[in-house]
Amino acid sequence: MLTNKVRTYSVHRPAPETAVFILNRGHNAGKPLREPCPNCFIIYCGNQEELETVYWTFYALWKNGFFHPYLCGSVIEMLRLFDLKKLLQNFIQPGIQKAIRNPEMIHKIKSIYDLEQKQVQQSRLISQLRAALIQKYYYSI
Repeated sequence: MLTNKVRTYSVHRPAPETAVFILNRGHNAGKPLREPCPNCFIIYCGNQEELETVYWTFYALWKNGFFHPYLCGSVIEMLRLFDLKKLLQNFIQPGIQKAIRNPEMIHKIKSIYDLEQKQVQQSRLISQLRAALIQKYYYSI
């Protein structure tokens, strides 16, 4: 039995504040979102703590390619609502319950995400530095 209500998101209804949006089309299907988009599912959460746990659990699973075997479609891959509900019931929900009992794992996932973002920012800055050096050296002749 599912503890979280899962629905297809409709742009005609207002989005609740305590909900996680899961992208359902494309190569990034299964990716959690903070803001809704037309091609997503909505998972309703009871409170902010549960929302964070669900978001980061889905993020970790998406980042590790958990949803790829369940995507269907020859041109545009998609994750079916039925498949997501089965995955939630059989695999994801027990993981979420485990993460609620032991929140240390969610903190580790968040810290890894923060490290990744810092590395991306550093990579951008190094690219800008390289471009500035090349401009200064080669274009000042």
